[in-house]
Amino acid sequence: MNNLQDQEEYPGNLIVLYGVNNCGKTTQANMLVESVQELGYDAEHLKYPIYDINPSGEYINEVLRKGKKVSPKELQLWYALNRHQYEEQLFKKLQEGIVVIAEDYIGTGIAWGMAHGVPKETLREINKDLYPEDLGILLRGARYTDAVEKGHLHEEDDELVERCTEIHNELAAQYGWVPINAAQEKENVHKDIMRVVDPFLDL
Repeated sequence: MNNLQDQEEYPGNLIVLYGVNNCGKTTQANMLVESVQELGYDAEHLKYPIYDINPSGEYINEVLRKGKKVSPKELQLWYALNRHQYEEQLFKKLQEGIVVIAEDYIGTGIAWGMAHGVPKETLREINKDLYPEDLGILLRGARYTDAVEKGHLHEEDDELVERCTEIHNELAAQYGWVPINAAQEKENVHKDIMRVVDPFLDL
């Protein structure tokens, strides 16, 4: 999402896998890390939000899993804070030349915030100072419903997830995320992702 702020040059890269919950992001992120390492790069998996960063991580977990009540806008402010709190560590990895494979990032906050009724421009303003990803990939396809986390604020609300799916598709067109068909065998999904990532890393 390199139109949110000017990109600073680092030897590493931030590659983000987008998509609603339970679409296979974790599986694909781990497979991608392994393949990027096999290409000779240092690569690491990162999953947002970062729950062990306080105060934001603990607060977000209480909202998502323990029923803490908060407005949709305030929740997105906490998500943005969580990304800001981790940014120093992210910069260190990028400065070291590491390819960071992240699950969810700025676009995730915009998509879920919009799905809850927060205006897009408000969400862009909240996230405007965050470091933008170098490459965004959107996993599209049916969710793995057997992986739905019971009691999770987002995962059990099918109508909300469907609305968020549509918004992800809209944002992909706006921000240039590469769409990947996730409704196929995981090995084929991975091959499709590598067809995007391999030439990107060669640039």
